[in-house]
Amino acid sequence: MNRFKTSILTILCLLLIQNSLDAQESSETKTLFGNKSLIAKEKVGFFVAPAIGFSKMAENDAALFSIRGGVSFNDKLSIGAFYNVSLNQIRPENEIVPNIYLDYWSSGLLLEYTLLSKKLVHLTFPLYLGYGEVQMDSESEEINLGEANFFLIEPSALLEINLIKNVRFNIGVGYRFIEQMNYRSTNQSDFTGLTGYAGIKIGLFK
Repeated sequence: MNRFKTSILTILCLLLIQNSLDAQESSETKTLFGNKSLIAKEKVGFFVAPAIGFSKMAENDAALFSIRGGVSFNDKLSIGAFYNVSLNQIRPENEIVPNIYLDYWSSGLLLEYTLLSKKLVHLTFPLYLGYGEVQMDSESEEINLGEANFFLIEPSALLEINLIKNVRFNIGVGYRFIEQMNYRSTNQSDFTGLTGYAGIKIGLFK
């Protein structure tokens, strides 16, 4: 009988010790300088944002399809990529070859900062850093008139409206800076200038 009581007491003691160890293990780690981490606990989301742009290129009206996307941290700072391409035929006035038009595209790195994203109406600031190309094309036959490549930077400011939780409408402007380049009758000044944008942003915003 005494052995039985001793066994019961031993088991109870072991259970109490185990519970005490479990409680200590589940608590926060104690450190000399507190419980702050060197790595911030960021809320990571993602998005894709198609848009239509309107600009002047080689003294012509140019319509652009623009798309940007990437990951966002705390719905403030975003990093990703962009792609812009001309939709209409751009015809430089000084071009001497008939029935040809200019194609334009650019792509590269996107950095974006969004201010007060939880507000119904707020601002976002995309910055495009990339590489582009202009090239002549023909309506009737295949031609080879070469192309010109360049680097560009385009800071932008967009007014954003939260339509629903995962969809935002935006409208605004950017200013495209083109490095020095020459292509047939055009140069960098023919492609440097304002672009107006209107589009939507779809994503998981944290």
